[in-house]
Amino acid sequence: MIQSSKTKNISTKAIYLTMGFLFVLLQIGFHPTYLQYFPQFTGFNWIHHVHGALMVSWLVMLVIQPYLIHHGKYKAHRLIGKISYVTAPLIFISMILATKQNYLTTVNKIPFKDVAHIQSLNFITPIIFLFFYTLAIVHRRDIFKHQRYMIGTSFVLLTAIVSRILQHSFEANTIEPYDYFIPLYLGLSISTLLLAYDFLKKENPVPYTIVTITLLFNIVIFHARYTEQWQSFVRYIGDKLF
Repeated sequence: MIQSSKTKNISTKAIYLTMGFLFVLLQIGFHPTYLQYFPQFTGFNWIHHVHGALMVSWLVMLVIQPYLIHHGKYKAHRLIGKISYVTAPLIFISMILATKQNYLTTVNKIPFKDVAHIQSLNFITPIIFLFFYTLAIVHRRDIFKHQRYMIGTSFVLLTAIVSRILQHSFEANTIEPYDYFIPLYLGLSISTLLLAYDFLKKENPVPYTIVTITLLFNIVIFHARYTEQWQSFVRYIGDKLF
């Protein structure tokens, strides 16, 4: 039992330190396009602000929750978990609204194939986030599975953060489309390594298998961004929902 507790503490500490590092990267990634405009934020509307605030709050939660577990603050952990019942749906809605706004500001202004290209991540990301969060809540009493599915939600943030950092670090004509390929494959690589680690430790491989397959599906969609099927799908969603 002592060894099990020690392992748990090491695991939770590693998680909240990693999420803390991701939070630092968030500041770096979004400073040139958003944070530097504080406090006026000229050119941004309420959707940007709400979406940004919610995503930051989610990352803060991903830092705090394993920290609370690491220090045995289970009551506070459960309270924040219940708050996520409101936060997560709001994040999903804000993602949809941000996607809709992005679609409407580009359609009929640039070639539609480029509109569909842009939406190849925007359309799928909210679904992936909600999928991982739903699995985490369904398995909230199974700490092993719950923890891994919550980590799954962080890959959504990882892609956005790393892509922003790459876009600010390189000229557009030299980094596209690798500003998305790199974070997508980075997330897949991390998930695969976590899956391999569970295999080596003879742990249940199902959670990270699901996470890895989902991230792989996201990459497949991005590779298919210029296909007629994806173009038709984006046009259908845009016409019917946006």
